[in-house]
Amino acid sequence: MIETDDDDEPIFRIRYIKDETIKNKGGYWEQYNTYKKSWFRLCDECLQKVRHPSQSLCMRHFNQENKSKKKTIFKSKNPKKKLKRLDVKVKTKNNKRKRPLQTTIDNKAEQITNDENEESNELLGIVISVSSSLNKKQISKVKEFITKFHNESQSIHLTCESQPDYIDDTTTHLITNDCGSFTTPLTKQIIQACVRHIFVGSINWIISSLEQSSIVDQFSYEILRDKKSFKNSRGIKQCRFDQLPVFPSSCTISVECHKGIRQMKMTRDELIEIVELSGATLLNEYIRYKALIILCNSKTEMINRKKQNVHDLCTINENIIYYCKPDFFLDSIVRHEVQAIKNYLW
Repeated sequence: MIETDDDDEPIFRIRYIKDETIKNKGGYWEQYNTYKKSWFRLCDECLQKVRHPSQSLCMRHFNQENKSKKKTIFKSKNPKKKLKRLDVKVKTKNNKRKRPLQTTIDNKAEQITNDENEESNELLGIVISVSSSLNKKQISKVKEFITKFHNESQSIHLTCESQPDYIDDTTTHLITNDCGSFTTPLTKQIIQACVRHIFVGSINWIISSLEQSSIVDQFSYEILRDKKSFKNSRGIKQCRFDQLPVFPSSCTISVECHKGIRQMKMTRDELIEIVELSGATLLNEYIRYKALIILCNSKTEMINRKKQNVHDLCTINENIIYYCKPDFFLDSIVRHEVQAIKNYLW
């Protein structure tokens, strides 16, 4: 039986997050995209889509803020004229800010239908990567799908032709195995897709499209969770739907795992990249922390790190340090919820 969500989603909502790092403690606006079936954050200034899910400004206001910081004040030949010009700019800017929020929302709501129709008709590109759980025959089906449906009006291609399981920020779809009930084996590619909020679909979507000679609805084949997660979990889908980082920036993580994670064929550099994309702060010598999570592959790595900390002048005894298995971090990512760390300690 296919699990579906209620399509009657509100157009806007206010999301509240209790976190010292969020300046807007009263919450911030989000808009629901019915075409992509996900929420995205809106700019605090103009209610346009933000530059990045973890930021509060759109690209235009982000650039304006940076320019204002870098702006150098030069001496003017006629200071009075300069002051007058400055007053005009300030008044105009303040008038925009004083515009009622509800009015802005109403105006934006009027454009939603047209915007979504344009988006659905837009020449959307599909950039596909495959999970390492697929076999050669299934990968060949993905390539057949690309060859059959790629055309001038619909661009479809692999992220990397020579390495089909490679994922980067241009990837839009990850294709993986379905173990039943929309679950999948946990692989490196699943983790990479989750932190990038990428759509994770079943290989059955590819097969059904080929059989029907048209691209069928992808959301009917969306993967919900990894096969080891609880039955009511929808962590993988929630990563795409929510578009928010799992960890707060106040969470500081250090990566030992010098040989990477062998069972997932993940290198240490790839693990570090995932930590940075997860929203957590990667430890460096300039960061002060109240608590530190150290990911260790074995007890030997944990003991060696403890010895190092004894000689490290930056480490203070009252700081809380957790030596835990990488599974804590990976499970938190794939379930889109920080897990109980006590279950993963060495």
